[in-house]
Amino acid sequence: MKQSVYIIGSKGIPAKYGGFETFVEKLTEYQKDSNIQYYVACMRENSAKSGITDDQFEHNGAICFNIDVPNIGPARAIAYDIAAVNKAIELAKKNKDEAPIFYVLACRIGPFISGLKKKFVQSEAVCW
Repeated sequence: MKQSVYIIGSKGIPAKYGGFETFVEKLTEYQKDSNIQYYVACMRENSAKSGITDDQFEHNGAICFNIDVPNIGPARAIAYDIAAVNKAIELAKKNKDEAPIFYVLACRIGPFISGLKKKFVQSEAVCW
């Protein structure tokens, strides 16, 4: 069984910005271990810049899922990350992932993680 890794916190791939987006682009582009399946949260507007309109699509072997976020100013990034975590948890449950990894690239949701961590099943004494 493949190890599922859910990446949250970038605007998504294909990369249209620097930083986190380029990191995720290169991580998936140069993936060496075929036993890892990456899932990447993407802002729908980032995907639209590449002509992608599907809710879910594949890029560099990663399964990408689009998240719609209202334009609410600076809080938009936080709303996006929370929605992306919730969608990643939903996908992990649907896929029956045994020990998924949720890799959050930005620290914007730190104050909100206590509400989200109740949705995670702790295993092997891993704690937040």
